[in-house]
Amino acid sequence: MKNLKTYTLLFVLLVCNTGFPSKAQSHAAIEQLKAYYKGLEDRSELNGNLLVAQNGKVLYAHSFGYANFEQRVLNTPNTGFNTASLGKTCTAIAVMQLVERHKITLDAAYARYFPDFPYKDVTIRQLLSHTSGMSDQELAPIFGAYKAKHPELILANNDLVPVLAEVNVQLKLRPGEKWWYSNIGFQLLGGLVEKQSGERMGDYLDKHLFKPAGMLYTYLRNRTYHPYLLQPYADNYDYAATFDTVRTKFDGTRSYYYNNDNMSGNGGIITTTADLLRYDEALYNGTFLTRASLNQLFTPSRLKNGSVNEIWLNIGNMGTADDGLGWFIFRDKSMGTIVWHTGGMPGCSAIFLRNLTKKQTVVMLDNVNSEKMYPKALNALRILNGKAPLTVPQSLTKLYGKALYAKGETYATSLLLRLKNDSLHYVLNENEMNNLGYAFLEHKHLSEALTTLKLNTRLYPQSDNVYNSYGEALLESGDKPGAIAMYRKSLAINPKNEDSLKALKALDQ
Repeated sequence: MKNLKTYTLLFVLLVCNTGFPSKAQSHAAIEQLKAYYKGLEDRSELNGNLLVAQNGKVLYAHSFGYANFEQRVLNTPNTGFNTASLGKTCTAIAVMQLVERHKITLDAAYARYFPDFPYKDVTIRQLLSHTSGMSDQELAPIFGAYKAKHPELILANNDLVPVLAEVNVQLKLRPGEKWWYSNIGFQLLGGLVEKQSGERMGDYLDKHLFKPAGMLYTYLRNRTYHPYLLQPYADNYDYAATFDTVRTKFDGTRSYYYNNDNMSGNGGIITTTADLLRYDEALYNGTFLTRASLNQLFTPSRLKNGSVNEIWLNIGNMGTADDGLGWFIFRDKSMGTIVWHTGGMPGCSAIFLRNLTKKQTVVMLDNVNSEKMYPKALNALRILNGKAPLTVPQSLTKLYGKALYAKGETYATSLLLRLKNDSLHYVLNENEMNNLGYAFLEHKHLSEALTTLKLNTRLYPQSDNVYNSYGEALLESGDKPGAIAMYRKSLAINPKNEDSLKALKALDQ
């Protein structure tokens, strides 16, 4: 995007307090930020808005790329973006406000407020800390099936408990046993806020968060409410499949909002980088909550066995983190105490980083789901604190998949083998390759699926899973003997591979 007109705001932070950078240090950091993000822009690696601030003052802000590609509308500092799960931080604040008003008790069971809720031991605190055991993977199909039976319905928060109670799925995880990210958990919290406040979620957030913070261009969007307060508004673009080479606009029935109906609490907030800086300031100055309540949000929570609630999923490969209540906390304190959250959905990625020790803030909102955006945003904090930016290698799996789909096996395999040892710039991952094979399979590209999964057995010959997956593809292609051979190879490595055992049993082997 070298020739795009861009919008850049640069401000020098002048502070003389001990512990803050000098004028010369600030200037040097700004120049490093400019150079680093100019490089990313030249390689078209970002498409959205970035803001970097310290002590409430903007150090660097920049707009990358397009809000609308068809009409060639550029992103500007005033562009509004979908922020997906960043909205969970707002839900956590709303819950804590109602705790302060004695409308909610953190350690009370959710069923205290919704007697028909089937999981009687799940508490409010566990929902906030993703330790309720309510897995989206287990529960989302329930709502898909319910909507298939009732296509005329647009589900809202007050529909959650009746649907869950009707089906009452037995959960695999016990409450408090393990961290497991749950969108449904935060939708339940949205319903709780509505019931205990007597206000709809969007109205509550507007009255108690957005307006008090001066966030004039922020609102909660859903399937039936989108006032387009922000112009330009960033449309969302993404690859429909990993191997696609052209991004598609995710709107209409493909959009997040269509599929999320009118449920809220888990995300859906439209905002700007400037409004998120106002949100940041409101968190510091006590606009929303007391210091004691904020400390609860920003302190690592604990599992039932007393251990710290670690986010076992290394989000963005940015480093080990724990979950507080609606906020994540990095364990690495070398730059200070950093609390944060991310958001992601088709055609959208967002990150909000707050260094509480040095009052540093980074916001990045992206409307094309740019690859590895999270660590690229974290690098702004690293630069501010005199650390070298993290090296962010590209996914070799994605490059291979696009090459295979567009140019064929010979070219794609040659590309992968040539680049796979360049670990500084490219990363190759067994599971990602496996998922690529399944993506080809799902989209009825059987030849490419077989090629990918066979190659994965060459790349990771000691993995039982790769042979099992290749066996599935062979069976799909009609090659029963080949599938049986792969399942047996899988079991030779791991005799307890349940998928391979079940597959052979189904084939009477």
